Amino acid sequence: MGVPFFTWSVTAGLQRANGSAIYGSDDAEKALANMALVSGDAIFLLKDFARYCENDRTTRRLRDLADAFRTARRSIFIAGPTINLPQELECDCARFELGLPETEDLAPVVQQILAETRAPSSLDASGITQLARNLVGLTQDEAIRTLRKCLIEHGRADAQLLDQVLEAKRAGLRTDGLLEVMPRETSFGEVAGLARLREWVEKRRSALTPEGRQFGLVPPKGILITGVQGCGKSLAARAVAGEWGFELARFDAGALYDKYVGESEKRLHKALELAQKLSPVVLWIDEIEKAFASAGTSGDADAGLSQRLLATLLTWMQDRESGVFLAATSNNITALPPEMLRKGRFDEIFFVDLPDEKAREALFVLYLKKRARIETGIDIPLLAATSVGFSGAEIEQVVVASMYTAFDGKRTLSTEILASEIRGTQPLSVTRAEEVQEIRNWAKSRAVPAD
Repeated sequence: MGVPFFTWSVTAGLQRANGSAIYGSDDAEKALANMALVSGDAIFLLKDFARYCENDRTTRRLRDLADAFRTARRSIFIAGPTINLPQELECDCARFELGLPETEDLAPVVQQILAETRAPSSLDASGITQLARNLVGLTQDEAIRTLRKCLIEHGRADAQLLDQVLEAKRAGLRTDGLLEVMPRETSFGEVAGLARLREWVEKRRSALTPEGRQFGLVPPKGILITGVQGCGKSLAARAVAGEWGFELARFDAGALYDKYVGESEKRLHKALELAQKLSPVVLWIDEIEKAFASAGTSGDADAGLSQRLLATLLTWMQDRESGVFLAATSNNITALPPEMLRKGRFDEIFFVDLPDEKAREALFVLYLKKRARIETGIDIPLLAATSVGFSGAEIEQVVVASMYTAFDGKRTLSTEILASEIRGTQPLSVTRAEEVQEIRNWAKSRAVPAD
């Protein structure tokens, strides 16, 4: 025989499952008094009860019940979206946090909604699976509301509905400036070189497929890309989202810090929860050392705030659910605390060096094509040979400046103009040669070359 089950809510009061409510038990304290009178085995589910625990008498009654229930088959469950209990109650509680539904959980729900609404559908089995995947990150109720809303607006279930559901999910998530959801327009087709990084990303794509998961492949957690400034680290991080078809969210670490005690930690927790709701997503943190460099010191500079934020991030990196891939970049990786760099935090650390001659040729072609300026007669190999030590960003600025020069002189863009601009530019590898060499020395034995 099953254990008797009781529920309580402020509107219905305390009632036995499929039974009538106990009179006058809608008051929280009276409900607890009635629970004390129930004899025998019982389970009590108290909905949204945490807010009533701020009352001293309610807290005392709960503690008395906890003492009485220790030797009986009676348990109390407090349910709610967020639960903050007084310290004296926390000692008697075990916390359980239910995860968000996965694609496999939402697929039957999607099929049920499509059947109920009787909307014309051109989606096959894979399309329905993709629709469910686009709703991942929402609770089941949120997913149902979002899908119904989009079906009413669009009128049919087709390929356009998939994009509409994604847009509705983005719009429904308040980011408060912590996360910036960005278009996933970048792919490795816009990145020159980085062959080894490309290969790594392509291999890990298989872990995202049902066949890969069935084989036992574990979805990748993240990468850290370091290297010389202007060599495409951020572009490469963003390209992962385009290659995998993931959402792309930029995490503004500078928006974390708040003048009020405890608020910065709350903002970080909220940002990480939002990232999980956007899954599958590439969470891009640009120049991560600027947010957490102080954590490697004694903590006196900011009263230990950076260390607390780092501890929160590291715990999340270690224990997070699949669906959020962390792509972080760093210009000065030596400023990061060592615990962030140990194996298990990131799947791999890649080093992006200054482009070699072949990569510089590809960069000139890329940036000239981008501006529809691949003219006959431009000697790409000569430009690549002349621009030794130039980063990708510096090569792009050479093209931009040369176009201004050509337009101002009412001339066609030529090898001569581009070469002249190269000769008039002092690259970072010259002006900050010592720093560039220091980065290279660090990476020799600690990182994987991206190219």
